[in-house]
Amino acid sequence: MNKKELVISGIYCMSCVSKIEKQLYSNTTIDKITIDKNTGSTIFEAADMPSETIIQDLLSKVGDYKIGAPKKNFFSSPYKPLILIVFYLMIVTLGIEFSSGIFLWETWMGNFMAGFFLIFSFFKLLDIPAFAKAYQSYDIIASKIKWYGYVYPFIELGLGLSYIFFYDSEITNLTTAIVMFVGLIGVSRSVIQKSKIQCACLGTVFNLPMSYVTIIENGIMLIMALFMLL
Repeated sequence: MNKKELVISGIYCMSCVSKIEKQLYSNTTIDKITIDKNTGSTIFEAADMPSETIIQDLLSKVGDYKIGAPKKNFFSSPYKPLILIVFYLMIVTLGIEFSSGIFLWETWMGNFMAGFFLIFSFFKLLDIPAFAKAYQSYDIIASKIKWYGYVYPFIELGLGLSYIFFYDSEITNLTTAIVMFVGLIGVSRSVIQKSKIQCACLGTVFNLPMSYVTIIENGIMLIMALFMLL
Protein backbone atom coordinates (compact mmCIF):
# COMPACT_ATOMS: atom_id res chain seq x y z
CA MET A 1 0.00 0.00 0.00
CA ASN A 2 1.39 3.41 -1.04
CA LYS A 3 0.85 6.61 0.92
CA LYS A 4 0.93 10.16 -0.33
CA GLU A 5 0.25 13.45 1.43
CA LEU A 6 -1.04 16.54 -0.38
CA VAL A 7 -2.40 19.88 0.79
CA ILE A 8 -5.76 20.80 -0.72
CA SER A 9 -6.64 24.49 -0.54
CA GLY A 10 -10.19 25.84 -0.41
CA ILE A 11 -11.48 23.61 2.42
CA TYR A 12 -13.48 25.69 4.93
CA CYS A 13 -16.02 23.32 6.46
CA MET A 14 -17.14 19.70 6.80
CA SER A 15 -19.35 20.11 3.75
CA CYS A 16 -16.19 20.71 1.71
CA VAL A 17 -14.61 17.59 3.19
CA SER A 18 -17.68 15.47 2.36
CA LYS A 19 -17.82 16.66 -1.25
CA ILE A 20 -14.12 16.07 -1.79
CA GLU A 21 -14.17 12.61 -0.22
CA LYS A 22 -17.15 11.53 -2.31
CA GLN A 23 -15.50 12.75 -5.50
CA LEU A 24 -12.07 11.26 -4.79
CA TYR A 25 -13.53 7.88 -3.84
CA SER A 26 -15.11 7.76 -7.32
CA ASN A 27 -11.60 6.83 -8.42
CA THR A 28 -11.52 3.17 -7.49
CA THR A 29 -7.72 3.08 -7.26
CA ILE A 30 -7.89 5.12 -4.05
CA ASP A 31 -8.42 2.92 -1.01
CA LYS A 32 -8.46 5.48 1.82
CA ILE A 33 -8.51 9.26 2.23
CA THR A 34 -7.89 11.19 5.45
CA ILE A 35 -8.56 14.95 5.30
CA ASP A 36 -7.64 17.47 7.99
CA LYS A 37 -10.32 20.16 7.69
CA ASN A 38 -8.22 22.81 9.46
CA THR A 39 -5.04 22.51 7.40
CA GLY A 40 -6.25 20.87 4.17
CA SER A 41 -3.61 18.17 4.64
CA THR A 42 -4.87 15.04 2.87
CA ILE A 43 -3.36 11.57 3.10
CA PHE A 44 -4.04 9.18 0.24
CA GLU A 45 -3.61 5.44 0.52
CA ALA A 46 -3.69 3.36 -2.65
CA ALA A 47 -2.04 0.32 -4.19
CA ASP A 48 -1.84 2.21 -7.49
CA MET A 49 -1.56 5.91 -6.57
CA PRO A 50 -3.20 8.27 -9.10
CA SER A 51 -1.15 11.21 -10.37
CA GLU A 52 -1.63 14.74 -9.04
CA THR A 53 -3.11 15.72 -12.41
CA ILE A 54 -5.85 13.11 -12.04
CA ILE A 55 -6.51 14.18 -8.44
CA GLN A 56 -6.71 17.85 -9.47
CA ASP A 57 -9.16 17.01 -12.27
CA LEU A 58 -11.40 15.25 -9.74
CA LEU A 59 -11.23 18.19 -7.32
CA SER A 60 -12.08 20.72 -10.04
CA LYS A 61 -15.38 18.95 -10.70
CA VAL A 62 -16.78 19.72 -7.22
CA GLY A 63 -15.47 23.20 -6.50
CA ASP A 64 -12.54 25.60 -6.49
CA TYR A 65 -10.23 23.17 -4.70
CA LYS A 66 -6.59 23.06 -5.66
CA ILE A 67 -3.55 21.02 -4.73
CA GLY A 68 -1.09 23.18 -2.84
CA ALA A 69 -1.17 25.68 0.03
CA PRO A 70 -3.61 28.54 -0.56
CA LYS A 71 -2.28 31.97 -1.46
CA LYS A 72 -2.61 34.37 1.44
CA ASN A 73 -5.00 37.14 0.39
CA PHE A 74 -8.35 38.48 1.54
CA PHE A 75 -10.43 36.32 -0.80
CA SER A 76 -8.82 33.10 0.43
CA SER A 77 -8.63 34.16 4.07
CA PRO A 78 -10.64 32.02 6.50
CA TYR A 79 -11.61 35.30 8.19
CA LYS A 80 -13.38 36.63 5.08
CA PRO A 81 -16.92 35.74 6.35
CA LEU A 82 -16.23 37.43 9.69
CA ILE A 83 -14.79 40.56 8.06
CA LEU A 84 -17.69 40.82 5.61
CA ILE A 85 -20.28 40.46 8.37
CA VAL A 86 -18.66 43.22 10.45
CA PHE A 87 -18.35 45.42 7.34
CA TYR A 88 -22.04 45.01 6.47
CA LEU A 89 -23.01 45.69 10.07
CA MET A 90 -20.97 48.90 10.05
CA ILE A 91 -22.52 50.11 6.80
CA VAL A 92 -26.12 49.30 7.76
CA THR A 93 -25.96 50.66 11.31
CA LEU A 94 -24.14 53.85 10.25
CA GLY A 95 -26.73 54.31 7.50
CA ILE A 96 -29.56 53.95 10.02
CA GLU A 97 -27.95 56.47 12.35
CA PHE A 98 -27.22 59.12 9.74
CA SER A 99 -30.67 58.75 8.16
CA SER A 100 -32.20 59.83 11.47
CA GLY A 101 -30.66 63.26 11.02
CA ILE A 102 -28.37 63.10 14.04
CA PHE A 103 -25.52 60.75 14.94
CA LEU A 104 -25.44 59.45 18.51
CA TRP A 105 -22.73 57.01 19.59
CA GLU A 106 -25.06 55.31 22.08
CA THR A 107 -27.79 54.46 19.58
CA TRP A 108 -25.27 53.45 16.90
CA MET A 109 -23.54 51.08 19.32
CA GLY A 110 -26.90 49.68 20.39
CA ASN A 111 -27.87 48.94 16.78
CA PHE A 112 -24.45 47.49 15.99
CA MET A 113 -24.50 45.19 19.00
CA ALA A 114 -28.07 44.12 18.26
CA GLY A 115 -27.09 43.11 14.74
CA PHE A 116 -23.87 41.47 15.94
CA PHE A 117 -25.57 39.19 18.46
CA LEU A 118 -28.52 38.33 16.19
CA ILE A 119 -26.28 37.37 13.26
CA PHE A 120 -23.75 35.44 15.34
CA SER A 121 -26.47 33.58 17.25
CA PHE A 122 -28.09 32.62 13.92
CA PHE A 123 -24.97 30.78 12.75
CA LYS A 124 -24.60 29.05 16.12
CA LEU A 125 -28.25 27.94 16.08
CA LEU A 126 -27.77 26.20 12.72
CA ASP A 127 -26.02 23.33 14.51
CA ILE A 128 -26.14 23.73 18.28
CA PRO A 129 -24.49 20.37 19.20
CA ALA A 130 -21.54 21.04 16.85
CA PHE A 131 -21.15 24.57 18.22
CA ALA A 132 -21.32 23.35 21.84
CA LYS A 133 -18.60 20.78 21.19
CA ALA A 134 -16.29 23.33 19.55
CA TYR A 135 -17.03 25.92 22.26
CA GLN A 136 -16.15 23.47 25.03
CA SER A 137 -12.61 23.21 23.65
CA TYR A 138 -11.69 26.74 24.77
CA ASP A 139 -14.41 28.49 26.82
CA ILE A 140 -13.67 28.40 30.56
CA ILE A 141 -17.32 27.84 31.54
CA ALA A 142 -18.42 25.52 28.72
CA SER A 143 -15.38 23.30 29.32
CA LYS A 144 -16.64 22.59 32.85
CA ILE A 145 -20.41 23.00 32.49
CA LYS A 146 -21.38 21.19 29.28
CA TRP A 147 -24.91 22.56 29.00
CA TYR A 148 -23.59 26.13 28.86
CA GLY A 149 -22.46 25.56 25.28
CA TYR A 150 -26.01 24.58 24.33
CA VAL A 151 -27.50 27.61 26.07
CA TYR A 152 -24.98 30.19 24.82
CA PRO A 153 -26.56 30.75 21.35
CA PHE A 154 -29.83 31.64 23.09
CA ILE A 155 -27.98 34.04 25.41
CA GLU A 156 -26.66 35.86 22.33
CA LEU A 157 -30.12 35.82 20.76
CA GLY A 158 -31.57 37.33 23.95
CA LEU A 159 -28.88 40.02 24.02
CA GLY A 160 -29.56 40.90 20.39
CA LEU A 161 -33.26 41.37 21.09
CA SER A 162 -32.46 43.32 24.27
CA TYR A 163 -30.35 45.81 22.32
CA ILE A 164 -33.21 46.36 19.90
CA PHE A 165 -35.71 47.22 22.63
CA PHE A 166 -33.53 48.24 25.62
CA TYR A 167 -30.14 49.32 24.23
CA ASP A 168 -29.57 51.69 27.16
CA SER A 169 -30.48 49.12 29.83
CA GLU A 170 -27.84 48.63 32.51
CA ILE A 171 -28.78 44.95 32.76
CA THR A 172 -28.27 44.43 29.01
CA ASN A 173 -24.87 46.13 28.96
CA LEU A 174 -23.70 44.55 32.20
CA THR A 175 -24.67 41.07 30.97
CA THR A 176 -22.86 41.70 27.68
CA ALA A 177 -19.74 42.91 29.49
CA ILE A 178 -19.67 39.81 31.68
CA VAL A 179 -20.29 37.40 28.77
CA MET A 180 -17.62 39.07 26.61
CA PHE A 181 -15.09 39.20 29.46
CA VAL A 182 -15.52 35.51 30.25
CA GLY A 183 -15.27 34.65 26.57
CA LEU A 184 -12.18 36.82 26.20
CA ILE A 185 -10.40 34.86 28.93
CA GLY A 186 -10.89 31.53 27.14
CA VAL A 187 -9.97 32.95 23.72
CA SER A 188 -6.83 34.71 25.04
CA ARG A 189 -5.66 31.58 26.83
CA SER A 190 -6.04 29.49 23.67
CA VAL A 191 -4.17 32.03 21.54
CA ILE A 192 -1.34 32.41 24.07
CA GLN A 193 -0.99 28.61 24.26
CA LYS A 194 -1.05 28.54 20.44
CA SER A 195 -3.81 25.94 20.43
CA LYS A 196 -4.79 24.96 16.90
CA ILE A 197 -8.55 24.86 17.40
CA GLN A 198 -11.58 26.20 15.61
CA CYS A 199 -13.13 29.46 16.75
CA ALA A 200 -16.88 28.89 17.10
CA CYS A 201 -17.92 32.57 16.96
CA LEU A 202 -19.79 31.83 13.70
CA GLY A 203 -20.75 28.32 14.76
CA THR A 204 -19.16 25.55 12.75
CA VAL A 205 -20.38 26.67 9.33
CA PHE A 206 -17.06 28.41 8.67
CA ASN A 207 -13.62 27.17 9.65
CA LEU A 208 -12.27 30.16 11.58
CA PRO A 209 -8.96 29.44 13.33
CA MET A 210 -8.46 30.81 16.83
CA SER A 211 -6.21 33.88 16.67
CA TYR A 212 -5.72 37.49 17.73
CA VAL A 213 -8.61 38.39 15.39
CA THR A 214 -10.95 36.63 17.82
CA ILE A 215 -9.40 38.50 20.75
CA ILE A 216 -9.97 41.83 18.98
CA GLU A 217 -13.58 40.89 18.19
CA ASN A 218 -14.38 40.02 21.82
CA GLY A 219 -12.40 42.98 23.11
CA ILE A 220 -14.26 45.53 20.98
CA MET A 221 -17.64 44.18 22.10
CA LEU A 222 -16.49 44.32 25.74
CA ILE A 223 -15.33 47.94 25.35
CA MET A 224 -18.62 48.93 23.70
CA ALA A 225 -20.64 47.34 26.50
CA LEU A 226 -18.55 49.08 29.17
CA PHE A 227 -18.82 52.42 27.33
CA MET A 228 -22.61 52.17 27.22
CA LEU A 229 -22.75 50.98 30.81
CA LEU A 230 -20.64 53.83 32.18
